[in-house]
Amino acid sequence: MIKTNKKIIRVVVLAILLHLVTPLLAFAKSGNSLLINTNFTDSEKKNVIVEYVDYWKIPDDKAKDLKDPQKNLDFIDIYKDKTDEEISKDLGEMKSSNKSEEKEGMYFASIDNLEKGAYLLRYRSKDSNRPYIPFLAIIDENTENPLTIYPKKAPDDLTLTKRDKNSGEVLKNVGFEVVNEKGEILSFEKIKDDKGEEKLTYKKDGTIKELFTDEKGQIKIYGLEEKVKFKETKPLKGYESQVGKESDPAQTGSIEMLNEKDNPENYFSFIKIDGTNDDPLKGAVFKVQVKTDKGYEDVMENDKIYTLTSDDKGEFKTKNLPYGQYRLVETKAPQGYIENTVPNDFEINENSHTKTIRIKNFKPTTPPPPTKTTPNGGTTVGSRLGKNLQSMAKTGDNTILLIMAIALLMIGVGIRFVRAKE
Repeated sequence: MIKTNKKIIRVVVLAILLHLVTPLLAFAKSGNSLLINTNFTDSEKKNVIVEYVDYWKIPDDKAKDLKDPQKNLDFIDIYKDKTDEEISKDLGEMKSSNKSEEKEGMYFASIDNLEKGAYLLRYRSKDSNRPYIPFLAIIDENTENPLTIYPKKAPDDLTLTKRDKNSGEVLKNVGFEVVNEKGEILSFEKIKDDKGEEKLTYKKDGTIKELFTDEKGQIKIYGLEEKVKFKETKPLKGYESQVGKESDPAQTGSIEMLNEKDNPENYFSFIKIDGTNDDPLKGAVFKVQVKTDKGYEDVMENDKIYTLTSDDKGEFKTKNLPYGQYRLVETKAPQGYIENTVPNDFEINENSHTKTIRIKNFKPTTPPPPTKTTPNGGTTVGSRLGKNLQSMAKTGDNTILLIMAIALLMIGVGIRFVRAKE
């Protein structure tokens, strides 16, 4: 009887121990859990339910000091714009939560069996262009189990970039208003974020209503609740006015607006070369003419005809000229060369700076001595002998004339003498 009672006592004690230990073993095996609230109201006042949460276990060597608030923010900033594949390449395998379920009007996605450590989590977005901001969960011996986390949506930021249509150069200090689709002007305030950086954030009663492009030619605004348009208010000097022109409507992403100069300009390049061996020629002088309704007219600069001169490399180029048709006319050839009288027509346009015209000059050739046909059918040769003969012929002619003059004089004297005797 005593033995039977001892057995019963042992069974009861064992049952009690199993009852106490089993939950502890189960807890030790299951680890920690996360409950993530997955429903919220978006900027368009619509109820959104996120179905899944993706997460990565951060390697220990990367998880150091993440309890520090600033390092926590810096870590999130590294991954906020990366794709799932890029994050996985850096942190390892991506895993997903259970599908979110309703609990008393709220939706939660659960993640179970988590080890102690740091985790990067991100709500899965249906729009890859609008991902949610990732966030961190750090599980240690003091972490509440389960740990409940609430979602945080990426801010609605919109960036405008203003550029030169032809060069692509960004344009700063161009003024804009931001208007909604009703035409109402929105107002903004400079609000500091967690890092202390000022951001132009939409505020219904804000004091800033006119915005200007920065050094990057950009205006970046945050916290929009609807689609908006950028409306130009102040153009940049030297550019055509687009006051009143509006961009396409958008709420997030990027918008680009292009602008042309009032009188767009560009240049054209030339090279002066020897027509025989392509050697560069310096010292050639040209004038530039522009085509008008009356034909080609000289381009003037400081009340003088605008000219260009080739350098040691034979190179020269125009200054920035307004778009149009032009002509290059040579006015002085390089020393020792014949002037090239053929004009070179060229056009100044958005691509003219990429073009070059090669202009050739040739040296003069020495002609053979000229030959002439004489009345007797012979030829006179351009030689010293010929010149001497010609000289001699000219000397004889003068002698004959002198003799004839003396003879006439003597005849006159004789006639006068005879008359005197009579």
